[in-house]
Amino acid sequence: MGQRDDDGYTLAELIVATTLMGVVTAVTTLAVVQIYRSYNSTDSEIEAQTQVTTAFRVLDQEIRYARSVSDPGVIDGDSYVEYLVNLDDVDTCVQLRLHTPTGELQRRKWPKKAGVVSPTAWTTLASLATSEKPFTVIPVDANALDGFRYQRLRVYFTSDAGLGEAASRRVTDITFTALNATADDNADTCTEARGVSS
Repeated sequence: MGQRDDDGYTLAELIVATTLMGVVTAVTTLAVVQIYRSYNSTDSEIEAQTQVTTAFRVLDQEIRYARSVSDPGVIDGDSYVEYLVNLDDVDTCVQLRLHTPTGELQRRKWPKKAGVVSPTAWTTLASLATSEKPFTVIPVDANALDGFRYQRLRVYFTSDAGLGEAASRRVTDITFTALNATADDNADTCTEARGVSS
């Protein structure tokens, strides 16, 4: 009878193979985790940028043609500013608010009628927004020859998106020029709805 060749693998060979498999698994796992973190971070940055872009589009279309912009104010910790614009041939008051408890930059509007204030519900332009002074009105300079003969509204806020290591922060600092706002007596424009529930 011949001798059978069924000795198998030695313990040393099994240890080396297991160690190599562990190293390959660890490297693969780290690569997948890194890709996942990178994706989440990019997704958060895109979300923050999308919020800012959406807010910019809405505000740019309206504030550019505003006839007047009120002085900003604070009620119960929320910052407000209003402007008067003609929307669909109707004089319309538009109010912006940075709602502190929810961290939302919000917008609402109502037709400008004597004695009647019935604002729409708040719509959110950007969430997770924070700012100490989100609205600043730069008054008309009637003697200026450099283009600042109109009211300007500076909107400044920081918006956060994502959580943990994937969190992204976007600072927005935009100054809009109200091309139809040439008077400097606009301090109380549409301020009658401050603090009024929708």
